[in-house]
Amino acid sequence: MSTDTQTPISPEPQRKNILEEILSGLPPQIRDTLQKFFREILAGIIVVVLAISLWFGYSAYINRQENQAAIAMGMAVQQQDPVKKISALEKIMHQHDHTVVGKHALLLLGAIQRDSGQIESAKKSFIRAKQEFSRDSFLYYSALMGLGYLQEDEAKLDEARQMYSSICEAQQGFDAIAALDFARVSSALGFNQEALEAYNNYLGMKPQSLQLDFVRHQIMKLSNKDKRHGNDSALKKENHG
Repeated sequence: MSTDTQTPISPEPQRKNILEEILSGLPPQIRDTLQKFFREILAGIIVVVLAISLWFGYSAYINRQENQAAIAMGMAVQQQDPVKKISALEKIMHQHDHTVVGKHALLLLGAIQRDSGQIESAKKSFIRAKQEFSRDSFLYYSALMGLGYLQEDEAKLDEARQMYSSICEAQQGFDAIAALDFARVSSALGFNQEALEAYNNYLGMKPQSLQLDFVRHQIMKLSNKDKRHGNDSALKKENHG
């Protein structure tokens, strides 16, 4: 697992994470609220959705319906009870389905349903969200990411691996996260060389992440496996010879 050791930042210009770019442009009171949602990979999707939704509601859109939807979204995420939070999000989708924020609520709803163990409901939410966004939108790939996690939950690792691969290739802002997901599933399926390449690609993106020590450890472990496999193959050839 990852450690809390912070890797020194290279003097080369660092490419800012898409989440950091969004949060840096938000008003302090909104940014402080969103910081609570940094907890796991999927939480990154939640932060993106909330940030954009609130930003549209408070800044980019003067439209009254968008403001109302954004306020409802803010109230929904403050609910501590998952059941009440899900109910509030479903209400937003029904009352504000024609708004940008209403569409974003689908992604947040899917994430919370998954965390609550409502796998089938989460799947429906992510599929519907995928249909709402165009393929050139990173929100479309947020929905794919959610579906990939659900496939993992159902032990459909081959399908999840293909999903993460398509997200990596799209390069719509989730390629670093998807690279880790692809590497993890590939390793679990025995595709060690592909996993090793994915981990190296991740390091090549120069991410500022607490995952770096974990990734380097995985690279060492997979490299040693590859060496042992090569030695075993050579030994078998000698014995047969």
